[in-house]
Amino acid sequence: MKPEEFKKLLEKYESGTCTDQERELIEQWYSEINIPARVVRDESIEKNLWSKVKPAEGQRGGNGINFFLRVAAAVTLLVAAFLVVINVKWPGVAETSSFASKEGFINIENKSEALKEVTLEDGSIVTLKPKSKIAFSKQFVADKREVFLEGEAFFNVSKDKNRPFIVYSKEVVTKVLGTSFNIRAYDTDEQITVAVKTGKVSVFTKVSEAATELSAHEGVVLRPNYQLVYDREKERVKKELVSIPAIVLEEPTLFNMKFDGAPVSTIFHALEENYGVEIQYDEALLKNCVLTTSMSNEGLYERIEIICKAINATYVIEDAVIHINGRGC
Repeated sequence: MKPEEFKKLLEKYESGTCTDQERELIEQWYSEINIPARVVRDESIEKNLWSKVKPAEGQRGGNGINFFLRVAAAVTLLVAAFLVVINVKWPGVAETSSFASKEGFINIENKSEALKEVTLEDGSIVTLKPKSKIAFSKQFVADKREVFLEGEAFFNVSKDKNRPFIVYSKEVVTKVLGTSFNIRAYDTDEQITVAVKTGKVSVFTKVSEAATELSAHEGVVLRPNYQLVYDREKERVKKELVSIPAIVLEEPTLFNMKFDGAPVSTIFHALEENYGVEIQYDEALLKNCVLTTSMSNEGLYERIEIICKAINATYVIEDAVIHINGRGC
């Protein structure tokens, strides 16, 4: 069988138009090389692989299953070498239903305008937003917990250091051990957003180097009050602070502190510690700036604004960092 004929057979398999015999042949081939059937073929890689496994001149290639199995055996090591650069179709990119329709999967859709709470078998709780749906297996496997999301949901994940919790949401994959976070990934949205409330998460995108090896890389690591925004059209990732940061210190010190003629550097340090954010400023310029104040119920940005007005400064947020700009006091 020639490469062109083999390619057409694969295309028939992927479109569901092949015969039972052809389907059995392809599935047996994939089974032999031990990779998923949803690999997208790269033309240059495909040519390279084929050239290395095709019969030598003068040898008969054969048309039956034995030829496929010989090719499969020879290509196994080559696939292992090239798998890092092959673009794998993630389950989150396609319709969740096409993956979750398999036996053993549960599909839940929130068709109401209210929040819908779903408890998974490991004790994790998913708060499903309106017009959203999730899919997951009735029983998680021994080494991981996988959930497929379309729409938006807040996840409160039970800790399990031996089984990472993985959420597939279109072009983004989020991996955690135990934490709480929100994912927004509607079909019509131009962006996918992962925002962390507690703990730490690793986020991967289809353009990330770690796409095919989630276990071997950390991806983009997010802490509380940080979010990742993925631009689906430009395939770009941006790390940001969330719009309303919350105090993340288990025992907040901010409301117990009274600043009486305190250097602004002391106040900025207290805000960093309580909110888990980074504030940058020129210490030499602001060393003479002191304030007498106490913290009330304002949010982080309101507090920063008040301090900046008091010392005649301004602030901007760039690359998830708060930058204070002032001429000194």
